[in-house]
Amino acid sequence: MASSRRYVTTASTVSVCSAGMTRRECPVCRYCQTPEPVEENKCFECGVQENLWICLICGHIGCGRYVSRHAYKHFEETQHTYAMQLTNHRVWDYAGDNYVHRLVASKTDGKIVQYECEGDTCQEEKIDALQLEINNMKTKFKETIEKCDNLEHRLNDLLKEKQSMERKCTQLNTKVAKLTTELKEEQEMNKCLRANQVLLQNKLKEEERVLKETCDQKDLQITEIQEQLRDVMFYLEAQQKINHLPAETRQEIQEGQINIAMASASSPASSGGSGKLPSRKSRSKRGK
Repeated sequence: MASSRRYVTTASTVSVCSAGMTRRECPVCRYCQTPEPVEENKCFECGVQENLWICLICGHIGCGRYVSRHAYKHFEETQHTYAMQLTNHRVWDYAGDNYVHRLVASKTDGKIVQYECEGDTCQEEKIDALQLEINNMKTKFKETIEKCDNLEHRLNDLLKEKQSMERKCTQLNTKVAKLTTELKEEQEMNKCLRANQVLLQNKLKEEERVLKETCDQKDLQITEIQEQLRDVMFYLEAQQKINHLPAETRQEIQEGQINIAMASASSPASSGGSGKLPSRKSRSKRGK
């Protein structure tokens, strides 16, 4: 409705009031037509009555960013981009972060006129723009400081982790050096044990060889002793038999001779017996 057109912006979505609303129903028209602050012109959240901004989408009233930032918080929550300042009807675009008003209602006769920056108002806009830029720079600087603090904390954590890892590496290197020393000692001991084992094996072989020679010599001595014992037994038996013979027979045996044939030399038993017999007789003669 033409009579309710109090404000025109570059955004088509908020260029005119809703067609079905009267002036009393439209919150934007109602607050714009109140030139002086009244009791209801206050922030919906904190209740302040200075530096008020009204949302051109839903009519929410909030305080400016230099008070408690409720108008800006409303934009963050709802994404309603445009808000109008109630004192001078200037429109702020939160998405573009600048003023977007071109036409405003005249305070004298209410007609739509071109907005012109004059005197203190223009200076105020410049100051607001500078303050906004400074605040943005402060916010960015604060964020940068926070990032630097976070990076510093992270760096400190990394340094602590590095020191911890270095300590662990030192401990591991110490353990490795100790184990290496023990391994070398074990290798040297193993080498000595192997050398001793070779010596002991050679010594054992030598002892076995000496033992074998000793056993062979003992066996040979035992064999000779057995042969001598057999000769002694044979001599004693023969002596007993001769003693039981008549005196004439003993005389004949003493005076007789034994001839050993050459063929009988191949028989060890016969040669051994016939070879020992004269000696036994001579011994018996010597004994008589």
